[in-house]
Amino acid sequence: MTSICPVCLSSDLLKRPDAHWHVWEKTYSLAQCNQCGSAFTVDLPDDVTLENFYRVAFDYRWYQDHLPAKIRDSEIRIQEYAKLLGRRVLDFGGGLGYFSQTARKYGYESVTYDPFAGGMAPLENDWDTVVGLHMLEHASDPDRICTQIKKFLKAGGRVIFAVPNFDGLGYRTFGMRWVWAQPPLMHVFHFTAKGLRALLTRHGFQDLEVSYHERWDANMFCDVENAAATSRWDAAWGLRPFNAIPLYRKWIARHNSARRFEGLNHALADFDKTCDQYAELQITGILSAQT
Repeated sequence: MTSICPVCLSSDLLKRPDAHWHVWEKTYSLAQCNQCGSAFTVDLPDDVTLENFYRVAFDYRWYQDHLPAKIRDSEIRIQEYAKLLGRRVLDFGGGLGYFSQTARKYGYESVTYDPFAGGMAPLENDWDTVVGLHMLEHASDPDRICTQIKKFLKAGGRVIFAVPNFDGLGYRTFGMRWVWAQPPLMHVFHFTAKGLRALLTRHGFQDLEVSYHERWDANMFCDVENAAATSRWDAAWGLRPFNAIPLYRKWIARHNSARRFEGLNHALADFDKTCDQYAELQITGILSAQT
């Protein structure tokens, strides 16, 4: 097991006895940092293992079938981020590009770049804002991601990270069975606000601001209060042999998305972005000119 926490660099680690997975003839477990509270897969998978996982075991059709919901989520975020975004916005690790597509619709100059998908890298020192939406938890090296992002930002530019909230009620209620947990190779890291503050501070970001949010694809109403019913509907999308039929998958995706957005409205009835029980943890920071 690694001797230090890759998030905050503390050596005070605890191996969780309640989390073990056997994947491709290898056993993975979970380590948690007693200093920052973040947790991560051990042994940390290397790039080849993660590339093989996404090539063999990851079903990208889910994103295609749920694209309207992802666009709607991006529109909500664009409105939330209105005071945070500069004119030029890089969507880092943004998959199919739904966030940058939506940002362009609202008048921003925006592209999506995924360093693990290949393609031409965008210009360095050229972006007012880099947005990393639910990508940091997928990487096995948070320091490397932060270093890459810093190269793209202008001095004084802003980063926005959104990740599953390891301190939230979903994790606390269901542990690694929660809808956004997805261990050991889908989500390699499980972040706390304290951990992300330490990570971004180490990389020269300042004026850090933390907030908590509910989202259509994970919220307390759908995934804590009504988790059993919601998980059954979610599982229907991948039900074999029907999931080989595109019309079936799209029908399930459309109806599940509608149910989840209705649940999101319930979850937001008394919304307070300082409540650390919500599903999503978000942190923003400004890159110091001295970095």
